[in-house]
Amino acid sequence: MAPGIPRILGLATIALLTSLALLPPAALAQSDTTSRDSVATPEVAITPAGESVVLVLRDGSQLLGRVTEVTAVTVRFVSAVGESTIPRTTIVKARRVIGSSLHGGEYWPENPSRTRLFFAPTGRMLRKGEVYLSDAYIFLPSIQGGLTDRFTMGGGFSIFPGLGIDEQLFYLTPKVGLIASPTVNVAVGALVAGARFATKESPFGVGYGVATVGGEDASVTLGAGLGFSRGSSSSLGLFMLGGERRVAKALALVTESYVVAVNGAHVLGSFGVRFLGEHIAVDLAAVGFSGGTPFPYLSFVYKW
Repeated sequence: MAPGIPRILGLATIALLTSLALLPPAALAQSDTTSRDSVATPEVAITPAGESVVLVLRDGSQLLGRVTEVTAVTVRFVSAVGESTIPRTTIVKARRVIGSSLHGGEYWPENPSRTRLFFAPTGRMLRKGEVYLSDAYIFLPSIQGGLTDRFTMGGGFSIFPGLGIDEQLFYLTPKVGLIASPTVNVAVGALVAGARFATKESPFGVGYGVATVGGEDASVTLGAGLGFSRGSSSSLGLFMLGGERRVAKALALVTESYVVAVNGAHVLGSFGVRFLGEHIAVDLAAVGFSGGTPFPYLSFVYKW
């Protein structure tokens, strides 16, 4: 393999980041609307009977209730604490609330990291225009973007200290959604990597299929993958079983275990917690091979 492969992967990653940065404003409406200080306001409509909405205001507060009247300059809003009139210029976002997001009358924001466990993806897809930045162990940043509801493209590179740009690892992560529903989601994808120190093998990685069964607050994910190296399959096989259980508004339990089939079978397991905000998720876990000493895992996701 020519030494230029890592450089090509690096340029492809840079092109990806540039294309995401140039997405039309409508694709990044949540981020743009939140950050602008202009008087532009989102569309607000009267809430249908039996439904609820969350109004996000410019001061960061969130109101759960129903919109009962809309004028050119104000909305009339009914919540558990009473009725109020809100200037439309103070509203950043109006978001419909599905029943599963309400817990004892409290609104739980969507999990920003719903499309992944610790290492592995789930069967869920990013929606068109959604983007998240992730970083594991500080040294492995990446970015993922929903180009359509059924196709996600991502990429990243290592930033290990003491190594030059041509000595780092570069990777791309395409993913295609096959089945999408509230309780069953199936996707296929790949992790494609390259590095100068492995020019004979580059590009290398894993092709996989993954299925997630369950709702947003409790789900099980099954996956299988096959390794490849320089255009051919390898002897590496992966089988994955993972799950997530949200136990509070800002906390979820996550587990992810693998059977790695290469020169025999090896079991790699992990268990940890996920701290949740509206846009950020932080994972802290213990990871280890069976019979070995566990080591810590730390990562975060910021979604906009």
